[in-house]
Amino acid sequence: MEPEVHIVERYLQLVKKCFTMTNIMLSGGKEIDLLAFNPKTGERFHIEVRVCIGRGFRIRLQDTQTKDGRKHKRGLDTLNQIKFSPPAVVNGCCDIFGCDEYKRVLVVWDVQEPNVIEQAKELYGIEVWRISDIINELIHEVGTKAYCDDILRLTQLISAAK
Repeated sequence: MEPEVHIVERYLQLVKKCFTMTNIMLSGGKEIDLLAFNPKTGERFHIEVRVCIGRGFRIRLQDTQTKDGRKHKRGLDTLNQIKFSPPAVVNGCCDIFGCDEYKRVLVVWDVQEPNVIEQAKELYGIEVWRISDIINELIHEVGTKAYCDDILRLTQLISAAK
């Protein structure tokens, strides 16, 4: 599992109090990064993590293309099409959640323009979360408690060094 998916998983478990499943393999070579369920609130989440630190890889509404016509895969239009809307993904979520409603969430480093977050929800029904916000909430939650989890321990060490 990628470190960023692990961070989001631990955030959902410790902060949002969810049960989680990661790296769910589906037909057609599709994969869901993370599914989560909060038994108290009944909230269900399908989460995809697309974290790229480079300034040129901030998420935008419409994808751009390379000179030879390949998509950069940083536009919400494309990410919705390949990560949230394929029948295998929708059916996989339905199989696990029992076709109940669930939130579609994309975790990113940053967005191209501030309106991307609102428009993602409006146009595609996708909530956009910044990983920096997740890390800050996770740091606050874990504090100085003893954790053997490598990602949580590293988060604590970095937080203490600041």
